[in-house]
Amino acid sequence: FNLSTKKNNNFWIEPIVDHTTKKINFFIRSGLNTPRISPKVGRGAQFRCLMCGQVAPESAVRDEFKAKKNGVQLMAIVAEGKNGRIYLPPEEEQEWIALNAVPKWIPEVEMNTETSNLVSGRGYGITHWHEIFSSRQLTALTTFCDLIAEARELILNDALTSQHPDSQAYADAVATYLAFAVDKCSDYWSSISTWNIIPETIRNTFSRQAIPMTWDYAEVNPLSDSTGNWISMVNWVRKALLTLPASLPGIAEQADAQRLKNLPAAMICTDPPYYDNIAYADLSDYFYIWLRQSLRTIYPELFRSILVPKTQELVATPYRFKGNKHEAKRFFEKGLEMVFHNFREMTVPYYPVTIFYAFKQAGNQNEERQTEEFSLDNERVSTGWETMLNGLLASSFEITGTWPMRTELANRSVGIGANALASSIVLVCRPRAEDAPSVSRREFLAALNRELPAALHRLQRGNIAPVDLAQAAIGPGMAIFSRYSAVLESDGSPMSVHTALALINRTLDEYLAEQESEYDSDSR
Repeated sequence: FNLSTKKNNNFWIEPIVDHTTKKINFFIRSGLNTPRISPKVGRGAQFRCLMCGQVAPESAVRDEFKAKKNGVQLMAIVAEGKNGRIYLPPEEEQEWIALNAVPKWIPEVEMNTETSNLVSGRGYGITHWHEIFSSRQLTALTTFCDLIAEARELILNDALTSQHPDSQAYADAVATYLAFAVDKCSDYWSSISTWNIIPETIRNTFSRQAIPMTWDYAEVNPLSDSTGNWISMVNWVRKALLTLPASLPGIAEQADAQRLKNLPAAMICTDPPYYDNIAYADLSDYFYIWLRQSLRTIYPELFRSILVPKTQELVATPYRFKGNKHEAKRFFEKGLEMVFHNFREMTVPYYPVTIFYAFKQAGNQNEERQTEEFSLDNERVSTGWETMLNGLLASSFEITGTWPMRTELANRSVGIGANALASSIVLVCRPRAEDAPSVSRREFLAALNRELPAALHRLQRGNIAPVDLAQAAIGPGMAIFSRYSAVLESDGSPMSVHTALALINRTLDEYLAEQESEYDSDSR
């Protein structure tokens, strides 16, 4: 029930139960008193009823949602005051306005109920995209989508009047940028957008790569000066455009990386998919439905499908293979190897291939993770890293450098106690020499012990976050492994990437243990 916890601006909502009418009214309180404890009693959908005090089990709450018996009630109104936010109690008129907005159109398309990255996969009976937007939010989004078409016509007429050399292209470009702004708005204009107590702002829907279930939400006034308003979203797009070099003509194509053939030599920079960790295509539908509504007349070929195509997406999601994890893994491994093979064919000798990879090598035990991790002699190795590196090395690439880059926002949402990455690790790759030698396991270990500590020391001096060191160590470690055509085990078989990663991790542990030995037990 907290609204603000600032020292001199402490506000919270107090629910008052009226047992006669069986209604709950909300009042705004301020000062140093402690607000009432939330009725939420555990993970998921477990709540204590404010009316009778009984705990509603998760199954009962889910059943109510599936039966479409869930509703909403206005709890507070946030307004701008002279010295910051002010909080007002709900008013019947404001609640009536909110609940009686009628959109001209709604996206009546189904969500994928099989992926846990979406609220629909969490068992609440939310099956269609329009169900995660309130009527007022749908009205705002559809209105702005319609206005893009009107704005394009005005721009086209102005361009023709001023004899612009390519009036239609100019009008289409501005309409496209406006559509990006509407899509940015949709990230803040949904019933998944919650109230952020510390800065007293609205938190966006995609605070992480999933659409979670939320139990209360804050609605943006699109015409205000507060977080998530229309003009601020336009300014986000404007800022991005100002950073783009536009001195030369460019061509953008939508293509399947597994089928790239006979293309000219290229400098390649890519961020590959992270195994089964994120349902990219399913999440993309959230933005696609609004882009399609805004731009389908301008780009009919791009938006010919109702939702984002998903069959060829290169991720290891078992539900696309009738729950068969082995088939999903095989599809991902084969596809990724094909992509890297294509890269190998078109890479330019004087430029490296750079691969961004912000995937945690070993997760926190308390963190919800889908990705399997295999164990070897108590060594934990990430399937995502292993699969990506397998495809890379099978295509005769060699890792020649590692660039940790600070790519993640400091204010992003992470779980309590989560071991969240702050950086992406950029692997710098070049084609491996045709005459690269093979070495024994012993020779590989000797090179690892000789070269990896110095590389780790350089990474630490570069001020890389400690949480990222395990990921960063993969680069110089695999640089040693990948320079050879093969590392041979004692029986003559080639060493697997899995074993190499385990040995790199072990060397990292020894290096850190040696550093920590300088401290007393409390410091360690």
